[in-house]
Amino acid sequence: MRGRSEYTKVSEEPDDEEASFLNEGRSQQMEMNKQDEELGMLHDAVKRLGVMSNNISVELDHQNVMLDEVNAETDRAQDNMDIITKKTRELVKQAGGMQNLCIIIALSLVLIILTYLVIMT
Repeated sequence: MRGRSEYTKVSEEPDDEEASFLNEGRSQQMEMNKQDEELGMLHDAVKRLGVMSNNISVELDHQNVMLDEVNAETDRAQDNMDIITKKTRELVKQAGGMQNLCIIIALSLVLIILTYLVIMT
């Protein structure tokens, strides 16, 4: 006959260590769920930023094309101005140079003043 059993019955109730382990496991699971949710929000924000950066890239491409067109038109206008300036210098030279041009401007001013005096009297 045996007096006392060598084995003890395992209780269904968790002891303090088991309870703290289970609570820690639940706490870690809740933290992981929270981190998963935050990562999901971060993923959505990164996707939106990707779409926005793609839209900005497309817009910059369009504006670069427009800037190239403006630069080409500016270059053509500059070339035309150079041609006109050269022709004007040649015309001034043919008319007798700057001295004759100054005389023409002075006589034009005198004509305007005399016309004004005739009209006013």
